[in-house]
Amino acid sequence: MSSMKDTLLRNPEQLGRAVRVKRLEKGLSQVALAAQLGVERKWVIHLEGGNPRAELGLVLKVLGALDLQASLNDRGHSPAQAGSNTLSRLDEVFQLLQRRPTK
Repeated sequence: MSSMKDTLLRNPEQLGRAVRVKRLEKGLSQVALAAQLGVERKWVIHLEGGNPRAELGLVLKVLGALDLQASLNDRGHSPAQAGSNTLSRLDEVFQLLQRRPTK
């Protein structure tokens, strides 16, 4: 069982620490994770060190590789409220974007 719990990340350093903890829990080396992502070990080292310029697409790929997920919450609502049946404004925007036909 994972020691990870829902965590509110406030900066790149916290994201890097969370990635490192989960990577170690899964028994992956930096080299193994880098190979899985198609990047150099140096990229993983920088991410775990709190690189504020890490490419978002690769960060999301890391989260997927480590079985983590990211979520966005409205600052005006607590995480408990975010799980309620009412849609946030952000959810509404995403739904509208998904319905629009692409040209």
